[in-house]
Amino acid sequence: MFEIEEFAESDKTSLLFTGDLSVSGASELQQQLLKLLPRASTIEVKVDDVENIDLSFLQLLLAWATSMKQSGKNLTFDFRLGQEFTRIFDESGFQQMFSQF
Repeated sequence: MFEIEEFAESDKTSLLFTGDLSVSGASELQQQLLKLLPRASTIEVKVDDVENIDLSFLQLLLAWATSMKQSGKNLTFDFRLGQEFTRIFDESGFQQMFSQF
């Protein structure tokens, strides 16, 4: 099971994604991301304490981030992944894609 925690400040929203970030929760994750429409102009996304992560999560997060960027939001990402998940993140090219934000 995954969790999304939202912390809002005056002009900044921080989101923390934890848990099982895999295809098993992709549908629910997509619904949760669509509900996240932070009012702040700056969004900080942190991915930490990950039990499992796969490409479906990264694809959904990237699509959401692209949409937020197109609506004028400033985004930053902090992925704190274990060695195995870091390898997936790097080799899939997602690290480079997220670094463009």
